[in-house]
Amino acid sequence: MSRSSRRVYSAAVSVPDDRRQQLDRPWPDLLLDVGPVVALLASGLIVAALQRERLPVQLAFMIVLLVARRRWPLAVLVGVAAIAVGTSEASPGPWIQVSTVAFASFTTGERGGDRTRSALSVLLVAALMSGGFLAREGEPFESLVLPFVVLVPSWLVGDVVRTRRAETTGRLEAAERAAVAAEARLEAAVTEERRRMAREIHDVVAHAVSVMVIQAGAARQVLRTSPERAEESLLTVEATGRDAMAELRRMLGVLNDDGEAVGLAPQPGLDQLGGLLDRVRDAGLPTELRIDGVPRAIPASLDVTIYRIVQEALTNALRYARQASTLVHISYEPEQLRIEVLDDGPGAEPGASDGTGRGLAGMHQRAAGVGGRLEAGPRLGGGYAVRAWLPIEPVRL
Repeated sequence: MSRSSRRVYSAAVSVPDDRRQQLDRPWPDLLLDVGPVVALLASGLIVAALQRERLPVQLAFMIVLLVARRRWPLAVLVGVAAIAVGTSEASPGPWIQVSTVAFASFTTGERGGDRTRSALSVLLVAALMSGGFLAREGEPFESLVLPFVVLVPSWLVGDVVRTRRAETTGRLEAAERAAVAAEARLEAAVTEERRRMAREIHDVVAHAVSVMVIQAGAARQVLRTSPERAEESLLTVEATGRDAMAELRRMLGVLNDDGEAVGLAPQPGLDQLGGLLDRVRDAGLPTELRIDGVPRAIPASLDVTIYRIVQEALTNALRYARQASTLVHISYEPEQLRIEVLDDGPGAEPGASDGTGRGLAGMHQRAAGVGGRLEAGPRLGGGYAVRAWLPIEPVRL
């Protein structure tokens, strides 16, 4: 459902049901109001002409009252019932009174408001009509039975129509609400996917650019005095750029030209931490990796989360720790995996690797995304620490 469709739907549900139907279907409603009246009047005039009589004004007025039956159903029913009792012996025949009262009773069942009150009102009108016929010295059996035979079935048919209409309207509104909810869930999923992709791209680009800037600066400083060292730094820049391009192609290639999902290349994990640390060391940050506990299979989502948290923490250390010694400590515990990235730098608060707070916020989001938590801040003895506790779920093979 489009945004414009939702606006139309919201405006529609705020209007009462009967008024909304009049707005949506003006011509059918007008035909329902006027059509039976025209048909009854025409039939009465034809029959009266055939009998060489005139249609009584009371009968014509009773028929015309039906024009208002959908707006004031109970009032019209009472009016036509009273006229029917008073004109029971009028020509051209009782079929006009019966048809008119039946139409009015049907409309009371269809649009008479509360169902119980509507039914009791119809029964009361039928009883009053029976009393009126008896008072005019009508045949007892017909006077007692005919009003109920005409009014009650007509009201039941109208009630069935109202019930079916309410059920259909309810189903349509439920379907529209479900469509709106489904679209909201889809938009939320798309937003979350965009955030995930933004975190992925941020981690790759921020780390690669940090390494490349440091290595390019080192090459510039020793370009004249030590061309060999400058060449090594430039080779590191080249290798880091290629790795970053490969990562970006992997992430941006998730969608093809038609916007449909395609297969993903394997994402980085614990087994690629060695290469990550080598690049960081080449960039001038002395880094050590220590793993405690018995390594075991972990979910793929946890695997890539560990890699990205370590990558972001090392990127921060590379930019702010000023070539201080850095330790990456991975500890397998019974129910969780603990990560620590500790450096001995000046201890400045690195809000994020890009200076906007996204790096640190991204680490918190990644940890929360797998049900864990993350803490980051200056160490008591100097330096900076990033610590994460990530629950390990058993992997079913």
